[in-house]
Amino acid sequence: MLDELKRQWRSGSVVIRLILVNVAVFLAMVAAYVVFLFTSGNGAMAEALRDHYVVHWLRSTADLHELVRRPWTVITYMFTHTGVWHLFWNMVLLYFGGRLFEGLLGGRRLLGHYLLAGISGFALYAVLSNLMPGLNGGAVGSAILGASAGVIGVFVGVAAYQPHMLVNVILVGPVKLMYVAAIFVLLDFVGIGSGDGVAHEAHIGGALYGLLAAMQLKRGTDWSLGFVNALDKVVGLFTGRRGGRMRVEKHYDRRGKRTDADYNVAKKEKQARVDSILDKISRSGYDSLSKEEKDFLFKAGNS
Repeated sequence: MLDELKRQWRSGSVVIRLILVNVAVFLAMVAAYVVFLFTSGNGAMAEALRDHYVVHWLRSTADLHELVRRPWTVITYMFTHTGVWHLFWNMVLLYFGGRLFEGLLGGRRLLGHYLLAGISGFALYAVLSNLMPGLNGGAVGSAILGASAGVIGVFVGVAAYQPHMLVNVILVGPVKLMYVAAIFVLLDFVGIGSGDGVAHEAHIGGALYGLLAAMQLKRGTDWSLGFVNALDKVVGLFTGRRGGRMRVEKHYDRRGKRTDADYNVAKKEKQARVDSILDKISRSGYDSLSKEEKDFLFKAGNS
């Protein structure tokens, strides 16, 4: 089993890796609970100890004084779950929406989108919790955890980028992706102030990022990929990697140098094929694509 997980990590897509990280953190929560259960002999005490010594350092909070002491939780909260159903439904939606997103726009962009949607969701949650305490059913210092903001951001992002894409909904049939995304967002608007303990504001913040990022991407501004590239440079500073340097490979063929006209023609042909594949997705759904078409779209999304 361990070998299979290693293989999935090495060869799997970004969406699979995101799911594996979320599941791994959840299993660590379970392991911590089991350890404290053996030491305390009481389930409620074990849960309290796990929350104090482990979860406390991963979940985030709208209490700004506490947040200053745990700034990393703005990131770690979106990988942390303590409830199995909370994890399950988030991962189902992440797999469904992330698979569509990665197929259309590439894995690196998916990673950046997930992270920025999660950060945006937290930002809206923190602002509203401080301006209107008790809005989410708790005090200003109440905790937030879970992948929901990032997941909703990914789902809304791909829906905003390709709104007419058809997806098969159980018991309903083919439905345009934008309608499915709209239902999720509407439910969160309805849930605000309901006192159900769910951070609906964070979900809406993630959805808002997904919408705006998709609109900007259509205009040629790539927030998500730009964020990942910036992270690469920061990591390179600490690890000594020269990730910012571009490797140039020279290719020679009998036709000689490639002219600007040749480049522009190839670029137009590539874009025309991308548009044709996107039209096919809108008409028949992502699953109607051949493996070759999916590979072409994936490479185009990462170029």
